[in-house]
Amino acid sequence: MADEILVECGGVQRVFPYEGPVRIADLLGLHRLPLDLPCGGRGVCRQCRVIARGALSPLAEAEKQALTPQEKEQGVRLACLTTVEGAAEITVPPSAVMEVIEAAGDAPDYPLDPPGVPGGEGEYGAAVDIGTTTLVVSLYRLGEKEPLGTLCRKNPQTAFGADVITRIGKAVEGEGPALAAAVSEALDGMLRAVAARCRVETSAIASAVVTGNTAMLYLLTRESPEPLSHSPFTLTRPFGQALPASALGLSALGEAPVYLPRCMSAFVGADITCAVLAGQVLEQEGTTLLVDIGTNGEMALNVQGTLYCCSTAAGPAFEGAGIRMGVNAVRGAVDGVAFENGELRCTTIGGAEPVGICGSGLIDAVAALLQAGAIDETGAIVDEGHPLADRLTELDGEPAIRLAGRVLLTQEDIRQVQLAKSAICAGLRTLVAHVGLAPEQVDRLLIAGGFGRHIRLENAGAIGLIPPVLCQKARAIGNAAVTGAAMLLQNRGYPAQTAAFAQEAVTVELATNPQFMDYYVEGMLFE
Repeated sequence: MADEILVECGGVQRVFPYEGPVRIADLLGLHRLPLDLPCGGRGVCRQCRVIARGALSPLAEAEKQALTPQEKEQGVRLACLTTVEGAAEITVPPSAVMEVIEAAGDAPDYPLDPPGVPGGEGEYGAAVDIGTTTLVVSLYRLGEKEPLGTLCRKNPQTAFGADVITRIGKAVEGEGPALAAAVSEALDGMLRAVAARCRVETSAIASAVVTGNTAMLYLLTRESPEPLSHSPFTLTRPFGQALPASALGLSALGEAPVYLPRCMSAFVGADITCAVLAGQVLEQEGTTLLVDIGTNGEMALNVQGTLYCCSTAAGPAFEGAGIRMGVNAVRGAVDGVAFENGELRCTTIGGAEPVGICGSGLIDAVAALLQAGAIDETGAIVDEGHPLADRLTELDGEPAIRLAGRVLLTQEDIRQVQLAKSAICAGLRTLVAHVGLAPEQVDRLLIAGGFGRHIRLENAGAIGLIPPVLCQKARAIGNAAVTGAAMLLQNRGYPAQTAAFAQEAVTVELATNPQFMDYYVEGMLFE
C-alpha cells in the first residue's frame, strides 16, 4: 500500500498520496491550503507552525532556534522548512491558511496584447494589490483573462497602525525599512504560495504589476513619505514606472520587471487608477462615480471626460479591522443579518459555526438593529422596549448585542461603523457637489473593493453609507484595483493610457472643505 499523507484543518480531514519528497508548505499550497508566509519562507516569523508527525526531514537549524522545547515535544514544525519524506499526519491551524479567492473582480471586455510590462516577455505574470488592510495576489497566464489563482491575506503593516497616516508617521520617525520589509516579505510569500498552488515555477513569472494607494507604494519602494505627512501633501513620486523585482524585495521574481502604475495625487493612488481602467469609467456615457469602500475611501467621478478624485479616511471597519469580533471574509464569518418576524437571523460563510463578523455582515447587522429599534438614530444601543432586548449583554463592561453564537456587536463597533459610513457618504456628496451636481444626477455608481461585491445595497442605503437615491444605480465590480493591474499586465497600451488620465485628474481636497465637514457631521446620525 502506498504511503499516504493525512492533513487535518478546522476539523476537516483530507488524505493525499505520497508522491515524493515535498515541503509541507508546498504540499498544502497544491491542495488549496496555502499558508501565510510573511517572512517569505525563511523560518523567521513562525506563522506557518503546524503539528506534524511521521516521515519528516530533521529539524532545521532555524526550527531549533524558533521553536520552544514544549513545541518540539508536541510535534510542532515550521511548514516552510519541513519536508515530508513518506507517510505523515499534519494538523494545520485555520489561522495559518491564506484566503483563496475564486475571482479577483469583474473584468471588462478588453483586447489582450501582452506583455503590458516592458521587458516582461514570458508565459506568466502576477497582478498585486497592496491594500492598507488587505493584500491580494493573482497569477495569470499572459494572453488569458481569467486568473489561475488568487490569494488574499492581511497586510502585516497593520501592526504599525491601521491607517496610512499612522504608518506615514512611523516611517518618518525611522521605521520605513521595517514597513517596507513587512509588506515585501508578505508579498514574496504570497507569490511563492500562489505559484505552488498553480503548479507554476516562480522563475516562469516574467513580470508583475503592483498597485496600491500612494502611501503603500512609497513604503514599498522605501521612498520617504515625509511629503505626504503635512500640508500641502505633495506627490513627489507619481510612479508609472517599472523596477526590477529585486529592488522591491520580491526575491521570488528574481530580476523580472515590476510595473507600478501612476498615482493621481498624494492620497488618491494607483489603486484608483487601476479601478478607473477596470470600471471603464472614462468610456461610459453620462456621469459615472467610482467609490472604493475601503480604508481610504478613494473616489473618482467622470463628468464629460474630466476625472475628479478625492480620498476620505473611512478606516478599516468594513474590512473587519477595529471591530471587536471583526474578521475577514473567512469561513464562519457572519456575512448576513436580517430582522424578520421579530427575530434576528444570521448567516455565515460556508454555513460554519460563527467565528466573527465581516464587512457585509456588519452593514446588515446595523441595518437590522435599526429596523428592530435596538439602536437609535444616534447609534446608541437601546436597553428596552424592542424585540431584541433579550439579546442585550455586555463585553468587558461595554453594552453589546449578541448576534449569533459567541459573536457580539459592541457599542464601540457601532460607533466605528458610524465614522466609516459618514466619511464615505460625506466624501461622495462633496465630490458630486464640487461639480455642481446632486447625487440623484449621477447616472451610475460603481462600487469597487472585494468587500463591495458582497454588500446588500438596500442596507448600505438604510445606514447612510450610500445615498439611497443611488442604490438603484449602483453596481459592484469587485476588486477593481487588482483587475486593473491584470489589464495593465495583459495589454501593452494601457500603461501609457492610465498614466495620461492619472496625470490629468483633478484632485478635490476634503480636509479643508467646510461642506465636507457639514456632510460628515450630518452623516453620523442614522435617519
